[in-house]
Amino acid sequence: MTPQLAFLIGLFIVIVALVLTRKQWAPAVLHAVPSIWRIAKITVAEARRRRVIQAVVILVVLILISMTFFSYLSPQEQSRMLISGGLAAVTVFGILLAIFVAAFLIPQELENRTVYAILAKPVRRFEFVLGKYVGALIILAVIVVTMTVVLVGVLLLQDKLVQDLPDSAFDPNIGGVVFAAVMSYFAIAVLTALIVLISTVASTTMTIISAFIIWAVGSLQSTISDLAAHAELPVTKALLTIVYIVVPKLENFDFRHEVSNFMPVSYMAAWNPLLQGIGYVAVVMILASVFFNDRQV
Repeated sequence: MTPQLAFLIGLFIVIVALVLTRKQWAPAVLHAVPSIWRIAKITVAEARRRRVIQAVVILVVLILISMTFFSYLSPQEQSRMLISGGLAAVTVFGILLAIFVAAFLIPQELENRTVYAILAKPVRRFEFVLGKYVGALIILAVIVVTMTVVLVGVLLLQDKLVQDLPDSAFDPNIGGVVFAAVMSYFAIAVLTALIVLISTVASTTMTIISAFIIWAVGSLQSTISDLAAHAELPVTKALLTIVYIVVPKLENFDFRHEVSNFMPVSYMAAWNPLLQGIGYVAVVMILASVFFNDRQV
């Protein structure tokens, strides 16, 4: 059974179960959605006041624009360098901002004791956690879109500057760039969910450290799989296998190599990581809600 077929069968079963039990969950959803949205809007408003986020975004924009000065390269090398470097900047700075945004969402509310005022209202704890996560997703979406728009603008500008040169082979590959940026955002969304989970049980410092470790491990999952396959000690093999299963496979969302080298990209290749990412986020957010519900606040 292919992952796509398994997903469709599972989705059908879930839909049937939801329809049959709608009288039980519908009132809770009607109450939860407005609460989650209000908390998300508050989270976005708080993030807008942080000058650090704005400064980092401006820095990334300047870095992307500065890439147009590599005029000594051939047009084809320029396009490859701009696409690869630009997508790398979008991914790296997007993840860095995700870490420093999500790591402060819940711990800061606890330290400032503002969580007491929120939970004193008719807001359930899982609504608070989901609202924070949705707010973080909105913030990161705006950031990724901004950086992607600037990258596309730089590519189009450079294409116009070199198109009159003899033997110009500059290819902005806009469709591939947008696709790769979207997949990077989904990787950021998966990592953000895990950061929110960790922040419900750990301090801000430990959450940030854990996030960097998970980012590094998630970007090397194929290497970990190979190490597990060739491990001689059963304990080492079991440990590496657990890491491979538990840590999200962020490298599966990375299409920078294919896009920057103008390789044919199968959009169906994104299907599996997207399905796995959606399932992973669902499980992680359920765990985050359970952990925060058991926390003494």
